[in-house]
Amino acid sequence: MPRIQAVLFDFGGTLFDYETVAPGERESIVELAGWAGATEEPRAILRAYRGALKRVFYEYLPRPYYLHRDLFRDVLQAMARDLGISFTEEQFARYRQSQWQRRERDFTLRDGVIDTLTTLRERGCHLGIVSNIDDDQLAHMIELSGLQRHFDSILSSEYAQSCKPDSRIFIEALRRADSPPDTTFFVGDSLQQDIPGANRAGMQSVLIWSSPDSDPVPGAEQPRHVIRQIPDLLDLMQRVEA
Repeated sequence: MPRIQAVLFDFGGTLFDYETVAPGERESIVELAGWAGATEEPRAILRAYRGALKRVFYEYLPRPYYLHRDLFRDVLQAMARDLGISFTEEQFARYRQSQWQRRERDFTLRDGVIDTLTTLRERGCHLGIVSNIDDDQLAHMIELSGLQRHFDSILSSEYAQSCKPDSRIFIEALRRADSPPDTTFFVGDSLQQDIPGANRAGMQSVLIWSSPDSDPVPGAEQPRHVIRQIPDLLDLMQRVEA
Protein backbone atom coordinates (compact mmCIF):
# COMPACT_ATOMS: atom_id res chain seq x y z
CA MET A 1 0.00 0.00 0.00
CA PRO A 2 1.24 3.57 -0.71
CA ARG A 3 2.58 5.65 2.17
CA ILE A 4 0.03 7.44 4.35
CA GLN A 5 0.27 11.08 3.30
CA ALA A 6 -2.16 12.77 5.70
CA VAL A 7 -3.68 12.17 9.11
CA LEU A 8 -6.85 14.15 9.86
CA PHE A 9 -8.26 14.25 13.36
CA ASP A 10 -11.61 15.03 14.86
CA PHE A 11 -10.98 17.23 17.91
CA GLY A 12 -13.45 16.77 20.78
CA GLY A 13 -13.52 13.17 22.02
CA THR A 14 -10.46 12.33 19.93
CA LEU A 15 -7.50 14.53 20.85
CA PHE A 16 -9.05 15.11 24.25
CA ASP A 17 -11.47 12.95 26.21
CA TYR A 18 -14.81 14.60 26.97
CA GLU A 19 -14.66 13.04 30.42
CA THR A 20 -11.90 15.48 31.40
CA VAL A 21 -14.19 18.49 30.92
CA ALA A 22 -17.41 16.72 31.93
CA PRO A 23 -17.33 17.79 35.62
CA GLY A 24 -17.23 21.46 34.65
CA GLU A 25 -19.93 20.99 32.03
CA ARG A 26 -22.19 19.38 34.62
CA GLU A 27 -21.50 22.13 37.14
CA SER A 28 -22.39 24.79 34.56
CA ILE A 29 -25.65 23.08 33.57
CA VAL A 30 -26.80 22.70 37.17
CA GLU A 31 -25.81 26.30 37.87
CA LEU A 32 -27.81 27.55 34.88
CA ALA A 33 -30.90 25.62 35.92
CA GLY A 34 -30.57 27.05 39.44
CA TRP A 35 -30.43 30.60 38.11
CA ALA A 36 -33.76 29.93 36.36
CA GLY A 37 -35.37 28.66 39.54
CA ALA A 38 -35.07 24.88 39.20
CA THR A 39 -35.50 23.16 42.56
CA GLU A 40 -34.63 19.62 41.45
CA GLU A 41 -31.56 17.82 42.68
CA PRO A 42 -28.50 18.01 40.40
CA ARG A 43 -29.01 14.37 39.41
CA ALA A 44 -32.52 15.12 38.10
CA ILE A 45 -31.34 18.23 36.26
CA LEU A 46 -28.55 16.30 34.55
CA ARG A 47 -30.93 13.46 33.68
CA ALA A 48 -33.19 16.00 31.97
CA TYR A 49 -30.18 17.42 30.13
CA ARG A 50 -29.05 14.01 28.87
CA GLY A 51 -32.54 13.20 27.64
CA ALA A 52 -32.79 16.53 25.83
CA LEU A 53 -29.33 16.10 24.32
CA LYS A 54 -30.19 12.70 22.89
CA ARG A 55 -33.45 13.92 21.36
CA VAL A 56 -32.06 17.10 19.86
CA PHE A 57 -28.83 15.49 18.61
CA TYR A 58 -30.76 12.98 16.51
CA GLU A 59 -33.05 15.74 15.23
CA TYR A 60 -30.01 17.67 13.99
CA LEU A 61 -27.94 14.70 12.76
CA PRO A 62 -29.56 14.42 9.27
CA ARG A 63 -28.97 18.12 8.55
CA PRO A 64 -25.99 18.75 6.27
CA TYR A 65 -25.13 21.93 8.17
CA TYR A 66 -26.06 23.72 11.37
CA LEU A 67 -24.43 25.94 13.97
CA HIS A 68 -23.57 24.09 17.13
CA ARG A 69 -24.50 27.09 19.24
CA ASP A 70 -28.05 26.55 17.90
CA LEU A 71 -27.96 22.83 18.65
CA PHE A 72 -26.88 23.27 22.26
CA ARG A 73 -29.23 26.18 22.80
CA ASP A 74 -32.08 23.94 21.65
CA VAL A 75 -30.84 21.23 24.03
CA LEU A 76 -30.91 23.64 26.95
CA GLN A 77 -34.35 24.95 25.96
CA ALA A 78 -35.65 21.37 25.77
CA MET A 79 -34.19 20.63 29.19
CA ALA A 80 -35.83 23.79 30.55
CA ARG A 81 -39.23 22.74 29.23
CA ASP A 82 -38.85 19.35 30.89
CA LEU A 83 -38.01 21.08 34.18
CA GLY A 84 -40.76 23.69 33.87
CA ILE A 85 -38.39 26.67 33.74
CA SER A 86 -37.12 29.11 31.12
CA PHE A 87 -33.85 30.93 30.53
CA THR A 88 -33.14 34.58 29.85
CA GLU A 89 -30.51 35.84 27.41
CA GLU A 90 -28.49 37.12 30.36
CA GLN A 91 -28.51 33.65 31.90
CA PHE A 92 -27.37 32.07 28.65
CA ALA A 93 -24.49 34.55 28.46
CA ARG A 94 -23.44 33.85 32.07
CA TYR A 95 -23.66 30.11 31.41
CA ARG A 96 -21.40 30.37 28.38
CA GLN A 97 -18.84 32.38 30.35
CA SER A 98 -18.80 29.93 33.27
CA GLN A 99 -18.61 26.99 30.86
CA TRP A 100 -15.52 28.42 29.17
CA GLN A 101 -13.86 29.21 32.52
CA ARG A 102 -14.36 25.65 33.72
CA ARG A 103 -12.95 24.28 30.49
CA GLU A 104 -9.84 26.35 31.11
CA ARG A 105 -9.66 24.73 34.55
CA ASP A 106 -10.20 21.14 33.41
CA PHE A 107 -8.94 20.77 29.84
CA THR A 108 -6.24 18.19 29.14
CA LEU A 109 -5.15 16.31 26.02
CA ARG A 110 -5.17 12.55 25.75
CA ASP A 111 -1.94 10.83 26.72
CA GLY A 112 0.66 10.77 23.99
CA VAL A 113 -0.94 13.32 21.67
CA ILE A 114 2.03 15.69 21.39
CA ASP A 115 4.62 12.93 20.91
CA THR A 116 2.45 11.20 18.30
CA LEU A 117 1.87 14.40 16.34
CA THR A 118 5.60 15.15 16.44
CA THR A 119 6.45 11.71 15.05
CA LEU A 120 3.79 11.92 12.33
CA ARG A 121 5.14 15.28 11.22
CA GLU A 122 8.69 13.89 11.16
CA ARG A 123 7.38 11.20 8.80
CA GLY A 124 6.18 13.95 6.47
CA CYS A 125 2.43 13.60 7.03
CA HIS A 126 0.05 16.51 6.57
CA LEU A 127 -1.76 16.91 9.89
CA GLY A 128 -5.24 18.39 10.06
CA ILE A 129 -8.13 18.94 12.45
CA VAL A 130 -11.68 18.57 11.12
CA SER A 131 -14.18 19.47 13.80
CA ASN A 132 -17.95 19.76 14.09
CA ILE A 133 -17.80 22.98 16.07
CA ASP A 134 -18.36 26.68 15.56
CA ASP A 135 -15.38 28.94 14.84
CA ASP A 136 -15.30 30.70 18.21
CA GLN A 137 -15.53 27.49 20.22
CA LEU A 138 -12.86 25.78 18.14
CA ALA A 139 -10.49 28.74 18.46
CA HIS A 140 -11.01 28.71 22.24
CA MET A 141 -10.35 24.98 22.54
CA ILE A 142 -7.31 25.07 20.24
CA GLU A 143 -5.88 27.84 22.40
CA LEU A 144 -6.41 25.74 25.53
CA SER A 145 -4.77 22.74 23.87
CA GLY A 146 -1.71 24.57 22.54
CA LEU A 147 -1.94 22.45 19.38
CA GLN A 148 -1.95 25.19 16.74
CA ARG A 149 1.73 24.76 15.83
CA HIS A 150 1.39 21.01 15.33
CA PHE A 151 -1.19 21.22 12.54
CA ASP A 152 -1.03 22.21 8.90
CA SER A 153 -4.78 22.78 8.59
CA ILE A 154 -7.67 23.35 10.99
CA LEU A 155 -11.21 23.17 9.60
CA SER A 156 -14.43 23.91 11.47
CA SER A 157 -17.90 22.92 10.36
CA GLU A 158 -18.87 26.60 10.45
CA TYR A 159 -16.11 27.51 7.99
CA ALA A 160 -16.92 24.53 5.75
CA GLN A 161 -20.68 25.20 6.03
CA SER A 162 -20.95 21.44 6.44
CA CYS A 163 -21.23 19.15 9.47
CA LYS A 164 -19.92 15.61 9.59
CA PRO A 165 -21.06 13.16 8.26
CA ASP A 166 -21.96 15.47 5.33
CA SER A 167 -19.50 14.98 2.49
CA ARG A 168 -18.52 18.61 1.90
CA ILE A 169 -16.42 18.99 5.02
CA PHE A 170 -14.45 15.84 4.13
CA ILE A 171 -13.93 17.00 0.55
CA GLU A 172 -12.58 20.33 1.78
CA ALA A 173 -10.31 18.61 4.31
CA LEU A 174 -8.85 16.40 1.58
CA ARG A 175 -8.35 19.41 -0.67
CA ARG A 176 -6.40 21.17 2.04
CA ALA A 177 -4.31 18.09 2.70
CA ASP A 178 -3.70 17.53 -1.02
CA SER A 179 -3.88 13.82 -0.29
CA PRO A 180 -5.79 11.00 -2.02
CA PRO A 181 -8.52 9.55 0.22
CA ASP A 182 -7.00 6.07 0.37
CA THR A 183 -3.70 7.42 1.71
CA THR A 184 -5.44 9.53 4.36
CA PHE A 185 -6.25 8.44 7.89
CA PHE A 186 -9.32 10.05 9.45
CA VAL A 187 -9.26 9.58 13.22
CA GLY A 188 -12.46 10.14 15.19
CA ASP A 189 -14.58 8.89 18.07
CA SER A 190 -18.09 9.11 16.60
CA LEU A 191 -19.79 6.17 14.89
CA GLN A 192 -22.58 8.54 13.84
CA GLN A 193 -20.48 11.35 12.34
CA ASP A 194 -16.74 10.68 11.91
CA ILE A 195 -16.72 7.11 10.67
CA PRO A 196 -19.64 7.24 8.18
CA GLY A 197 -18.37 10.46 6.62
CA ALA A 198 -14.79 9.23 6.33
CA ASN A 199 -15.90 5.91 4.86
CA ARG A 200 -18.05 7.59 2.21
CA ALA A 201 -15.17 9.88 1.31
CA GLY A 202 -12.98 6.82 0.71
CA MET A 203 -10.61 7.56 3.59
CA GLN A 204 -9.06 5.06 5.94
CA SER A 205 -11.35 5.60 8.91
CA VAL A 206 -9.82 5.07 12.35
CA LEU A 207 -12.05 4.86 15.41
CA ILE A 208 -10.51 5.73 18.76
CA TRP A 209 -12.25 3.52 21.29
CA SER A 210 -10.69 4.03 24.70
CA SER A 211 -13.02 1.90 26.81
CA PRO A 212 -10.88 -0.99 28.12
CA ASP A 213 -13.88 -3.15 29.00
CA SER A 214 -15.85 -3.10 25.76
CA ASP A 215 -15.59 -3.15 21.98
CA PRO A 216 -17.41 -0.90 19.49
CA VAL A 217 -21.03 -1.87 18.97
CA PRO A 218 -21.51 -3.52 15.55
CA GLY A 219 -23.55 -1.37 13.19
CA ALA A 220 -24.07 -0.35 9.61
CA GLU A 221 -20.96 1.83 9.58
CA GLN A 222 -17.77 0.14 10.66
CA PRO A 223 -14.33 1.76 10.86
CA ARG A 224 -11.48 0.43 8.77
CA HIS A 225 -9.31 0.43 11.89
CA VAL A 226 -9.73 0.70 15.68
CA ILE A 227 -7.18 2.09 18.13
CA ARG A 228 -7.35 2.33 21.92
CA GLN A 229 -5.06 5.34 22.36
CA ILE A 230 -3.55 7.98 20.10
CA PRO A 231 0.02 6.55 20.05
CA ASP A 232 -1.42 3.34 18.52
CA LEU A 233 -1.60 5.32 15.26
CA LEU A 234 2.14 4.87 14.78
CA ASP A 235 1.97 1.06 14.86
CA LEU A 236 -1.16 1.13 12.70
CA MET A 237 0.62 3.20 10.08
CA GLN A 238 3.50 0.74 9.93
CA ARG A 239 1.09 -2.19 9.48
CA VAL A 240 -0.93 -0.44 6.78
CA GLU A 241 2.14 0.63 4.83
CA ALA A 242 3.87 -2.77 5.08
